[in-house]
Amino acid sequence: MKKILFLDRDGTLIFEPPVTFQVNTLEEMFLLPNLVSSLKRFVENGYELILVTNQDGLDTDANPRKNYENINKKLFHILETEQIIFSELFECPHFEKDNCNCRKPKTGMLDAYLLKNRGNIDFTNSYMIGDSERDLGLAKNIGIVGYKIDFNAKSGDEFSWKYITSEILDKPRKAKYSRKTKETEISIALNLDGSGNYNIKTGINFFDHMLEQIGKHGNFDLDIVCNGDLEIDEHHTIEDVAIALGNCFKDALGDKRGITRYSDSFETKKILPMDESLATVAVDISARPELVFSAPKMREYVGDFPTELLKHFYQSFCIASGVNMNMKLEGENTHHIVEISFKAFARSLRDAVKISGTDIVSTKGVL
Repeated sequence: MKKILFLDRDGTLIFEPPVTFQVNTLEEMFLLPNLVSSLKRFVENGYELILVTNQDGLDTDANPRKNYENINKKLFHILETEQIIFSELFECPHFEKDNCNCRKPKTGMLDAYLLKNRGNIDFTNSYMIGDSERDLGLAKNIGIVGYKIDFNAKSGDEFSWKYITSEILDKPRKAKYSRKTKETEISIALNLDGSGNYNIKTGINFFDHMLEQIGKHGNFDLDIVCNGDLEIDEHHTIEDVAIALGNCFKDALGDKRGITRYSDSFETKKILPMDESLATVAVDISARPELVFSAPKMREYVGDFPTELLKHFYQSFCIASGVNMNMKLEGENTHHIVEISFKAFARSLRDAVKISGTDIVSTKGVL
């Protein structure tokens, strides 16, 4: 079955002038950032490309067909140099006031094509990419997922070609989780296949710094916002963040298919030093939560973080996420001991969630 990428033209493949909303000359034609590399990835992944464009008043003085076709010719020539070829082009030449049946979001442009190819299109893995709500409406009307491009988006930002291509082809393991009680209100967004970006605000400065280690050293994109009853003490904030993070982690993993499961593909534990301190951590993403924890005596606080809650953080995370973890900490400096525990924890999770195959790593068939 065919995987199809339906594409708008103006504002999606090429810049759309903000005043005229219409590209009239070759001098006005500029490709969007990362367009060529993105379309090349889609072609390499077996996608057929189809152009679906509204062209107000095509064949009129306001939108001469010659100009329109010259722009298409130039655009297609550039893309063909990278073996990017469109199999079909569908256009609506009408104004909105004409109330035709082919102007997006109506499906008239595609009706005959879809009827002819009925049973030969993989609708689950076909997508529409455009720059307007009309494009998203067309996607909905033909039963596929739509993505919206913003030509002002920076490379890699949401609504950019680079971001949307990754969303479709890489299928990053993402989850969002919210938890609200009388003691705390928390929202978390996690991308296990991120690049180490983080934004952490819990009201406990040293705890924020430690959670940043999870994002940075786990190579996860991590956003955490927590408003807790710190006027009472730190316990509820630290505990509830661990519970919410554990649930978010579990949701992002899904059925755990293909993950390495253990701390590393070749070893069962991570040993990380920090000055005089040492952390030995091993994890098993097993759905059998357990924490075995040992640490030397530490001073009561490091910064504004109570060290008695270090073990409780990991225990709460393990229970919520279904992770089995053994952690042994050694050292003399409390700051170093706590910090290396978070770094080793992050690196262990990073190794365990790596995709190393397509099977579920368990004789039970489930994790």
